[in-house]
Amino acid sequence: MSNVDISNLSVAELEKLKGSIDSAIANRRDGELLSLREAIEDMVDRSGFTLEEVIEVMQARPAKKRIVKAKYSNPNNPEQTWSGRGRKPGWVEEWISTGHDLNDCLIPE
Repeated sequence: MSNVDISNLSVAELEKLKGSIDSAIANRRDGELLSLREAIEDMVDRSGFTLEEVIEVMQARPAKKRIVKAKYSNPNNPEQTWSGRGRKPGWVEEWISTGHDLNDCLIPE
């Protein structure tokens, strides 16, 4: 992308440039939305469902997040648990940093 020096433009020239940019953004947005619509319609056509069915399902229920069962609990406060996924909670970091083994925190199955 080339750098354009706008520091010497008048207010009127800047307003005209802004109008051109806003118009270009609107045109680009419309084009991208049209391309997206065509891609979605192609996918729907290949799926054997109607677009209305797809939209109805999408509106009816949000995607479900899978709940992961806790694998570890804080020996000092059993209400604090961790699944073993993602970032370690503070109590896990503290437990490990004091020389304890994380396996001591395993919740029995």
